[in-house]
Amino acid sequence: MGANCYPALMTLREIQQAIARLSPEDRAKLRLWLNDFVAGHTEQHEPETKASKLGRLAGRAVADFRKRMREP
Repeated sequence: MGANCYPALMTLREIQQAIARLSPEDRAKLRLWLNDFVAGHTEQHEPETKASKLGRLAGRAVADFRKRMREP
C-alpha cells in the first residue's frame, strides 16, 4: 500500500448507510462530534477507532456537501 493505509475510501452512500446503522446514542455522539469538527475544535487524544474514523470521514463528507451546496 502507498501512503494511504486504507484499502479504499468509503463513498458518501456507504457513510450514510453506516450512520443509519448506529444506535441512537452513537448518532447523538456523532452529531456532537460533527458540530465540534465543523467548528474546528476536535483533537485526537485517543488512538483512532473504527467509530472515530467513520466520524472523521462523515464529518469531511458533511463539510464537503455543505460547501458544494453554497457554491453557485
